[in-house]
Amino acid sequence: MEVCYDPERMTLSCAQSSTTLGSNEGDMLLALLEGITEKETLISRVWGGRGLVVSDSSYYKTVHALRSSFVEIGLSRDSLKTLPKRGLVLLCDIALVSTENVPVRKVAAQLAREQDRVEELTAGDGRAVDDHSKPAHSHAPLAEPNKGLMIDPPASHGGVIRRNSQLLLPVLVVLGALLPLIYAYLIFHQPPDLEAWKRVWKGEHATLYAEISENRLKDEVLKAMSGFEPPLLLKDTNYYVRKPLSQLLVSCVKPESHGEALCVNYLRVGKQ
Repeated sequence: MEVCYDPERMTLSCAQSSTTLGSNEGDMLLALLEGITEKETLISRVWGGRGLVVSDSSYYKTVHALRSSFVEIGLSRDSLKTLPKRGLVLLCDIALVSTENVPVRKVAAQLAREQDRVEELTAGDGRAVDDHSKPAHSHAPLAEPNKGLMIDPPASHGGVIRRNSQLLLPVLVVLGALLPLIYAYLIFHQPPDLEAWKRVWKGEHATLYAEISENRLKDEVLKAMSGFEPPLLLKDTNYYVRKPLSQLLVSCVKPESHGEALCVNYLRVGKQ
């Protein structure tokens, strides 16, 4: 079941269902797709660019609205998980789509055709000037037959101006098509705070996730995170993160009633 988001129309769709996001929800979803998970970074990305200072209530209201949009198109609310005291994590794959109707290669081909046509028109103007408009006092020698016609400097200058003016519009069209691509490249090539998640282990009542680059198995994770009182037990959904000089296991339990999941953080600091 493919889920798609069109950032230009701000529409989120899945199968036959579609919904339109607000500007805050759309900006937050784009940030999550870039790999941003920290709460303060999300707030800075969504509101900081507009010079706004917002409270936690605005942040949680946007999170709630985004979850509601997920439900409208058939996704689970659990597709957007809250990491206590950290931020959010997206647990589903969403593909970015574009409504750009003019591919860059078509614009480039049109530009080449326009340039050829301009050169033909300029060559025609040169012949007309040579035959009818050469000043009487000019002492320029006639061109030899095998070297083509010579154009007086005033006519050549006018041809350059005409060529530049006719090329301006296609150049602007090409730039207009490239700017969204350049912007998307800059946005999606920033280093993410966390990698994408993979499922390391799934039991009857619990699931363990870790980052894509993590190679530890379930038993190795439990051994590395041992020593807590009471002992650590995997329940419901668990996320393991290993960074230089620190390890973190977030264990989240979803209550029967609606609402946020209840999570516990297990942190280890020191050489690994």
